[in-house]
Amino acid sequence: MTAGPAPATVAAPADTVPEGWRRIAREWVDSTQIEAREALAAPDGGTGVPVADVLWPAGALAVQAGEQTGGRGRHGRVWLSPPGNLYLTVAIPCPGGPRRGVEIGFVGGVAVVRALADLGCDRARLKWPNDVLVDGAKIAGLLPESHTDFRGRTWIVLGMGANVAHAPDVGTTLYPTTTLSRVGGAAGPGVVAALGGAVLTYVAAGLVRWRAEGFAPVRAAWLRVGHGLGEPVRVRLGDDTVRGIFLGLTPEGALRMREDGTGRDRTILAGDVFFPAGGEREE
Repeated sequence: MTAGPAPATVAAPADTVPEGWRRIAREWVDSTQIEAREALAAPDGGTGVPVADVLWPAGALAVQAGEQTGGRGRHGRVWLSPPGNLYLTVAIPCPGGPRRGVEIGFVGGVAVVRALADLGCDRARLKWPNDVLVDGAKIAGLLPESHTDFRGRTWIVLGMGANVAHAPDVGTTLYPTTTLSRVGGAAGPGVVAALGGAVLTYVAAGLVRWRAEGFAPVRAAWLRVGHGLGEPVRVRLGDDTVRGIFLGLTPEGALRMREDGTGRDRTILAGDVFFPAGGEREE
């Protein structure tokens, strides 16, 4: 039997919540993404109006927990979530629908890299589509998922996790893992709260620019910290594997590569990506 969520507790300073947003902080949950979806339909504490109606179309809901008992990554992979790391989800209105919502994952990735830099780690790089690496080891990951609320509106529920004090055993991951403390970043009490606050600040700023200017500046920011640009890459597509050189992102955020053998440009919308130079292993 699964227990209900723990009582809310303050995990970061209140002034880290961007204006017009709502925030829920808990000691532990099954999943911050599940909590965010459920909270959108719940009544807002101040008005009694459903939270989704209060926040639509330009607010957002942030859910942060000290521990997750049911965290997961892409393709439903289990992601261990012990206390001491960052577990954060932001539910973001997306009037443009799921297609535009793909772009929000890149907003989140850039925000995580900038937040890590604020905490002393300026070597973080973004691996397409949603991993954050430092010196080839995974320090954080993102999981953007589309959600339709009770009025039929599209939200992107963007889960973000970062290894601050702990990292999963390398035998359970596709490539090496690391933590903020191991790579020379900040350590000690308050780091998780500070990192969460910085991520929210950068996500909010990124969303303002995305809404005003579109995906182009987000794409440019991503490419400045993209991992593996110009390097050999393998992409696993079901039972097939495509090899080539990673060229960057399309204007829509898909992966661009020059295919070995044919020399033609190829666009990848989804797949497991491996950079041999980074020591990544296939499952």
